[in-house]
Amino acid sequence: MNRKENTSILVVEDELITAESIVELLEEEDYHLAGTARDAASALLLCSQAAVVPQVVICDIHIKGEVNGIELARQLKKMHGCEVVFLTAYADSKTLEAAFAAEPVMYVVKPYTDMQLLVAVQMAFHKLLRKEEQFIPRLELTEREREIALLVAKGFSSKQIANKLGITVETVKTHRRRMLQKNGISSFPHLVYLLNSSEG
Repeated sequence: MNRKENTSILVVEDELITAESIVELLEEEDYHLAGTARDAASALLLCSQAAVVPQVVICDIHIKGEVNGIELARQLKKMHGCEVVFLTAYADSKTLEAAFAAEPVMYVVKPYTDMQLLVAVQMAFHKLLRKEEQFIPRLELTEREREIALLVAKGFSSKQIANKLGITVETVKTHRRRMLQKNGISSFPHLVYLLNSSEG
């Protein structure tokens, strides 16, 4: 599996309810979950044993254990080339400074919305794809498909898109699958990246 097909995400969060809600949201949006970890040791073990190494890590800064989220992010980036989205309930300048030194894609402060998290994940995949996309192919999309893809790019969930357009969630998902099939693309972050590149 090449990088463009890999939508694998690791969630590192020691608050069980938060971790479960993140997993639920991402699975609903057809991302592949590499798993969840409550501390750095579990996260590193999960990555070393994974059949497909996660591309994106959503990582709480203040996790239990000796190694905090910032140090874990540095290690994962160095070992696996992952992109990192930090989560935290604290936004003090000292924490921010240390977090930015680890070069995350984004820093999401709790409480956050689903949209903020989905946009951060999109940006992480865009950063990965930008490193290797040489040629931007032209996408074949109907007006409705383009409309749905642009809403996904803005961080709307399938449920929110369905409500906004007055269609069912299943119809949104059918459109999403059809866009991938007819353009020969295997992951939606890749499609959104190409859409943004062609419009930018």
